[in-house]
Order: sequence, then C-alpha cells, then structure tokens
Amino acid sequence: MAASITKKHVLLRFCWHFRVAFAQHRFKTSAVVQSSSQQAPGLAGSDIVDILGNTKPKKHPGKLHVKTVRLPERLVEAVETTLQRTGAPANQLKQNATYLTNYLWSRKRPVEDAEVRRKAQEIAEEYTQQGLLQEEENLMDEKARIQQKKVERKVMKKVQQQLYHWQPVTWNQATGLAYLVGKAPGVYAATYRVLAELSKREPKFRPMTLMDYGSGAGMTVWAAHTIWGHWLREYSCFDTSSSMNDLAELLLRGGEENGKLLHPNIFFRQYELPNPNIKHDLVVCAYSLSEQPSAVQRMRVVRRLWRKTSQFLVIVENGTNEGHKMVMEARDLVLSGKASIRGTLTEDVLDPDVEDESAGPDQSQSSDHPQLSDQPLLNDQPQSSDQPQSSDQPQSSDQPQSSDQPQSSDQPSAHVFSPCPHDTSCPRLADNSRTPCNFQQSYQPPNFMPVPPKSDGNSSLFETFSYVVLRKGQRSEESIRWPRIVRPVLRRPRHVHCRMCLGNGQLQDAVLTGRKHGKPLYRCARMSEWGDMLPGWPPIETVEDVASASDSE
Repeated sequence: MAASITKKHVLLRFCWHFRVAFAQHRFKTSAVVQSSSQQAPGLAGSDIVDILGNTKPKKHPGKLHVKTVRLPERLVEAVETTLQRTGAPANQLKQNATYLTNYLWSRKRPVEDAEVRRKAQEIAEEYTQQGLLQEEENLMDEKARIQQKKVERKVMKKVQQQLYHWQPVTWNQATGLAYLVGKAPGVYAATYRVLAELSKREPKFRPMTLMDYGSGAGMTVWAAHTIWGHWLREYSCFDTSSSMNDLAELLLRGGEENGKLLHPNIFFRQYELPNPNIKHDLVVCAYSLSEQPSAVQRMRVVRRLWRKTSQFLVIVENGTNEGHKMVMEARDLVLSGKASIRGTLTEDVLDPDVEDESAGPDQSQSSDHPQLSDQPLLNDQPQSSDQPQSSDQPQSSDQPQSSDQPQSSDQPSAHVFSPCPHDTSCPRLADNSRTPCNFQQSYQPPNFMPVPPKSDGNSSLFETFSYVVLRKGQRSEESIRWPRIVRPVLRRPRHVHCRMCLGNGQLQDAVLTGRKHGKPLYRCARMSEWGDMLPGWPPIETVEDVASASDSE
C-alpha cells in the first residue's frame, strides 16, 4: 500500500513540475513575440490587441458583410401596386423574369473585330492546309472562283458558330416588368452591400448629390436613400430607355402616377448632361457596362463617369468571369489610363484619335443613341436601357493618367478604395485561373419574385457580384490596407482556413490557429465572412516572408 502511495505522489509531483515548466515556456514565447512585434511596428499584425481595444472579435472593425438584406416596405408595396395596375398574367410574368435573369447572368462581352479576324484567319489556315482554300493566283477559271466564294462563306459561318453572338436587350414595358420581378431585388441587395461598406468605412462621407448611370428600375436610388437619406439632396438618373425611366419614377411614387416622390429632387434624363463642370459626390454604374456594344464604348463611358464624380465612382457587375473582367477594365483604365481588351490587345483610350468628343449633342444623339421602340424581349436592334452617352467636352484636369507618367498637381490621381487593398493588377487575372473575384450578398426575396424550391428550407437567395470603388486622390499612408477575404471562410476544429488578397497584390491561403497566431487574431478570423477584411494580418512576419508564402493559385 505504501509503495503504491509513493508511486502516486511521485507521478503527481512530476505532473506539477511539467505544468510549471510548460507555463514558463509559454511566458518566454509570449515575451519573444511581444518584443519582435515591437521591432516591426509597421506591420498590421503587431497591434491586433490595440486594433480591437474593448471590441469583441465577433465585431472586429474588418467586418463589412451585411446580413440578409430586405427590400424597403415602401418599394415592395410600390412593385405590387404596379403589377396590379398593369394586369400582366402572373405565370407568364414569372417565366419571362426567369428567362431574362438567366440570360443576363450568362451574358458575355461583345466580340471585338480583332478577335473575329483572328478566328477567321485560324479557320482559313485550317481550310488551306486541307486544300479547300487556294491562293488568288491559282484561281484561273470562273468555276474555281465560285467554289472559292462558297468556301469563304463556310469560313464566316463557322466563325459565327464558334464566337459569342452578342445581342442588345430591348427595354420596353414588358422587359421592364420582367426585370423588376426577377433581377431587381438582387441588384438592390448588391448595390446596398457596396454602399453600406462605403458608409461604414467612411462615416464622415455624406454625399449631397448622386448620379446613377443606367438607372434602370431605380434600385440604386432606393439603396442610397436607405443609407444616406438624410444627407442626399439630389438624385440624377440617366437611362436611354423611356420605358425604364417611367417605371422607375412610378415606383418612386409608390405605384401611383400622381403619388408623392420618395425625394423631391429626383431627376430622370435619357441622355447625360452636356456640362462637364457639373460633378456629383457619388457616381454609381450598376450592371450597365454589359450593355455597351464594344470595349471602346465601355472605356469611353468609364472615362466620362470618372470625370463626373468629385469623390467616389462605384461600378458593379455580375459575379461571372465576364463581369469581373469588365470591372477590371474600368479599374485599370482609371488607374493607368489603359484597359485590356480581350487579352493581348491594349488600346489607349486617352488618345484623341480613339475618342472624338468634339461632336455636339445633336451629333452624339444621332450616332451613339439608338431610336427607342417597344419590340420583343430580345432584338437585333442596338438598344439598351443602360447605354446613355455623354456629349461632355474633354476636361484635362479630370483625366486619369498613366501610372508610368509623372503626375502633375492639376491632374488628380486615383486609388482603389474597395475591395482591393492594393492598386496593382488583379492576381485573379495574372494566374489565368478563370476564377473571378466576386462576392455574395444574401437577400430575402419578396412575394412577387419567383423563388425556386430549396431542400434546406432556407428562403434566402444570394446575389453574386463583382465590384470596385474608385476614389480620387492618392492613397494616404494612414489608410487601412488589411487583406480582403476573397472566398468563404472554412472553419475547422481548432483552426480556420482563409483565402485572402494581400496589400502587396498577391493571394494567400492562410491557416490560422490560436496557439500559433494568438487567440485575438484567430477569433477574428473565425468570426469573419466572405468579403470581410482581416485586421492584424500578417502577424510578425515581414513582407518578404508573406510574399514567399503567398500562393497565386
């Protein structure tokens, strides 16, 4: 009995000594971490405790995602009243809404002429190797030339089959109602999410004037009014479709033609103001670049919108590869003055030979703006609701300038406010992974919206979108450049996996644990969502270490 007691006491004493030694080791490790963090004060991870302060990790300052968005009750009532007034069959309206939503989601950019010529050349070379096409000097008789013409027609037919055939959408009353029922709630959710982030990160920003380019059903006005309703004094909506302008105004009047407007200073115009000196605090272009018939036209629109804003330019598109590339075109144009067109082709849109803005309002109207008419849902005529053009005169003080040119004091520079923590090229495009940089926002579908049945019983829907918020002026040294979480956070037992875009323009897969990175940072990562910023990362490591550990997929 005594021997067994002695053995038990020895075991307990050994365990006690082991616990003391382990505690001393942890104390020394924490002291080393604290001293090393003091040696690198410029890194974000060195002051995670100071960043949090008394804030709990589940409410850390990098949380930007918005919970399930609900449309304003006044908007829902206005839509229901409008649908009752039109008397459109509910089943047919839902079918049109589903078709239009799927079509807009799968839509691609228009094929450029250079790509058509390249594809035709490839097919012609293939036919030449097969002996179907001959050189001009080999065509001696009329019969051979006729056969040559037939083969050339086959080449062009094959080109049309292999390339995407872009068609503009005719925005009439029927199309507007289908858009209102199927696509408008998701557009409101995405726009509200982007503007809410801008309001949270810049609480002192209180816009007085708003310009909505390609306003459509007016979802941007509703989202901005929900956030800055007490500060906004004027809303300017531009859309080439008179039917969409009438629909948006009807909704703002509560569904009644003689109803009171949501705000007394809401103006609708089919074409952009000709005076370039009139600027707006906030310019929004939501789901409108995809309506432009060419890349040059898209870049021309972005350039004019950039001249129209005095502070922020917001661009939102579908979260597809095509939508992400259009957003990156606009981003590169504003930052460097150039935009990539379908890969290798690059064109400087600041060249006056590319864009002639000397034409007056009458000339621009006759050449750039199609005549509007009520026709079927999809038509071959070049019409769109989100394609207003400007007759602005060029203004050198607002032109974005190239990053490799010396910047002058009279030309304001630009930087990316959100979502990128850097101003370099997008790493998603550099690695050719065909993975877009997109985000999701959940929203509660209203009763008038067709909702597919779900097995999990969750009635919320998700809008996937890509966006960029550009700000005039240079990026300040005090600006927050925390990494952005670009994919859903994977929470596992005792560790969490985050996919982040870093401030040095690279992607990184990080696995965070409480023991390795500390509980505050680990809990912040565990409480974060897709689209949030992670404060305090990278911890302790130098920028070179993070760059070497980064993975560009």
